[in-house]
Amino acid sequence: MERKKLLLIIGLVVLFILIGSVVLFKIKGSRSLVGPIVKESETSEELTWEDPAGFNFLYPKEIKIDPHEEDEENYAHLELTSDDHSGKILVWVKETEYTDIEDWLEEEIGEEEQVFDTELDTEPAKKIAFADPEKLVVAAIDVDSLVLLEMYPDEEDYWQEVYSGILDTFTFIPLEGEETDSTGWQGEGGAGGIIEEPEEVIE
Repeated sequence: MERKKLLLIIGLVVLFILIGSVVLFKIKGSRSLVGPIVKESETSEELTWEDPAGFNFLYPKEIKIDPHEEDEENYAHLELTSDDHSGKILVWVKETEYTDIEDWLEEEIGEEEQVFDTELDTEPAKKIAFADPEKLVVAAIDVDSLVLLEMYPDEEDYWQEVYSGILDTFTFIPLEGEETDSTGWQGEGGAGGIIEEPEEVIE
């Protein structure tokens, strides 16, 4: 009789541990890095980078991506480089207290920078041209995260073209518990060069 009670107690303990593990995994959320997914695209000249931080994009097959797994502070820290071209692209997803990209812009970006309105996927975004160092940055807020795509150009305009393609194909992936947006965006989103004709310039 006591043996049956002991087995029952052990069974209940194991069951509680299993349930607790599942609940803990759910609470922890999907932002923890479990590794990106890299897939071939239909053209076979591009790859799809699907990041556990909640986004994906297409990029040329010859580009190398360093996910900087040593970075434990940011949700995502990607560095795109090429053996044949100088310059690079950085993709950041950082925790932020800002809920509106306008507030972030007002507090974090100087008045001397050129700023244009744009979109990243379906989110309102800002395109900022910096002179020193020369770079183009697209910034957006996604739920509780600041998303930054930085392009450091090269003399052959290779990275401008790559950057335009990434912006055009960049898609936010709703994480567990986030609301989904059924409306897709098919905008221009690209950056043909450092300076573009602005939709609206913020003084």
